[in-house]
Amino acid sequence: MQGLHFRSRITGAFVLSSCLFVAPLEAADELEPIIVTTPMRMAQTVDDSLHPVSVITREDIERLQPNSVPELIRGLPGVQVGASGGFGKQTGVFLRGANANQMIVLVDGVRAGSATAGGAAWEFIPVDQIERIEVVRGPRASAYGADAVGGVIQIFTRSPAREPMRELMVGYGRYNTRQASASVSADSGAWRYHLGASHLASDGYDVLRGGDPDDDGYRNDAVNARLGYRMDNGLDLEWRLLRAQGRTEFDSLWTSGTHEEDFVQQAVSVQLSGPAGSAGGWRVIAGETRDERDTLDGDGRYRYDTRRRNLSAQTDWLLNRTQLSLGADYLHDQVSGSTDFARDSRDSRAVFAQLHSEWSRHQFGAGLRNDWHSDFGTHGTGDLAWAYRLDEAWRIRGSAGTAFRAPTFNDLYFPWGFGNPDLEPERARNLEAGLEYSRAGHRLGLNVFENRVRDLIIYDTETFTMQNVNRAHITGAEASWQWAGQDWQLAASYTWLHARDEETGNQLPRRARHSARLDADRSLGALRYGFSLIGQGRRYDDPSNTLELPSYVTMDLRGGYRLDRHWDVSAAWSNVFDRYYETVAGYRQPGQALNVSLRGRF
Repeated sequence: MQGLHFRSRITGAFVLSSCLFVAPLEAADELEPIIVTTPMRMAQTVDDSLHPVSVITREDIERLQPNSVPELIRGLPGVQVGASGGFGKQTGVFLRGANANQMIVLVDGVRAGSATAGGAAWEFIPVDQIERIEVVRGPRASAYGADAVGGVIQIFTRSPAREPMRELMVGYGRYNTRQASASVSADSGAWRYHLGASHLASDGYDVLRGGDPDDDGYRNDAVNARLGYRMDNGLDLEWRLLRAQGRTEFDSLWTSGTHEEDFVQQAVSVQLSGPAGSAGGWRVIAGETRDERDTLDGDGRYRYDTRRRNLSAQTDWLLNRTQLSLGADYLHDQVSGSTDFARDSRDSRAVFAQLHSEWSRHQFGAGLRNDWHSDFGTHGTGDLAWAYRLDEAWRIRGSAGTAFRAPTFNDLYFPWGFGNPDLEPERARNLEAGLEYSRAGHRLGLNVFENRVRDLIIYDTETFTMQNVNRAHITGAEASWQWAGQDWQLAASYTWLHARDEETGNQLPRRARHSARLDADRSLGALRYGFSLIGQGRRYDDPSNTLELPSYVTMDLRGGYRLDRHWDVSAAWSNVFDRYYETVAGYRQPGQALNVSLRGRF
């Protein structure tokens, strides 16, 4: 019944939206090739990638007008989001049904996220400072190492414009939400730079049912900087910085008084690259990410500070129709704060190889990686992938791979007996198959997958400590479609997911069986307008499957008008029908809201 109920809601919303937007599917030009680098750590087109990937560009961000990264990526194939409210509240992203800490997040090639809790602070990443996002679905441990069970999401920050550019933006919306940003950038050939700053603040709303009856506000101030230099001998040096800091307010059922958290999120890196012979190149990236939290929870104050230092070296070769990458990674995690862990640092080192080759209509990919970790020793991972082009438009593919998740500092060393230093990594095996079509402006993808995860780490109520006890079995299917015409841009996706705990047979928390998204946009000269439908079926908020979260469908409208060659005005009307829904039990999602903005480029 849950599938029928969800489908009736999404169908009704689609029929209503179709009355407002009618898109004639006229003949379209071939889609421009989209270059990605995340799937195999080498440059290739989306149509050549042997691992499914979704790409969000800067043009998409400005068209969709989201206030946050979770708003931007929710509903993409295989992506589900659980948030404790809106406007900077704690958020988890589930990729292909894997846990929120079973995926890797990169910022400009540098590993991000908390080493204590595991997962990234999605709610604090400033969306206005993002140039591009690549979402790779499926295990990529052979390329990136620990935690890439569900996939990898890489965020690329704003980069220098080819021509000198100055940009300004101001915006205002419901909940007294204020936005402003400014940037300057240029690329002179040898030197290039980008410097941008943004501010987002909101009074918020009361997010928790039964909590303090007050609005829970949010403030985020961010800066993004890049400086690069191309040398005559082919060497290229670039420095990058993304920093966001601010405060978020929250509610609690367990303590009274003030509830707020001051945060700092920072990623800084330096990359040096150059040619390797006539058909190759090399690069070295050194960087550090920081996740700092200072939390006032009633009468208690807690501080956690994670620093992750990355060093990566890689060499790529292109030999006829074969690409080969060899490299090594080093990661040092260090934690500090008000809680004393049994250990406060750890290291991992790895070597890896990635291969992509084509002959006739066949494509072949392979990856091998060996990680040495100071907590649990060595761990090897690998994958194989194959594809066959049926003709110029259709392609079939299949792949198999392994992955693992390293226990976090909380899992291993949390004080008072909760941590367990004898934990083993969680291990996963994945199989998948796909069918793809790309022709006449259309791009279609169908994927089925199975992922078995063992040695899941949970809190054992009998031993009162963390243990490797559970197994999970995740099966699913994804369908996605994109079409671009002369005036239209359409995209749709649907994910069917069956994620269950093999020990209990229960559905994994906050994973809906059905999720879908539909985007439609049209441009008419200086005017543009569009809508999004996003829905999820019912799911459970707890492992015992006693607390059900109802299904929902929301509709967003947006539009914009180019005033002249410099100025553009935009408006976004989110949750048009003021749908009440929760993605974490007890925490309200934002209601109907209208936001307007003015952007200028010079």
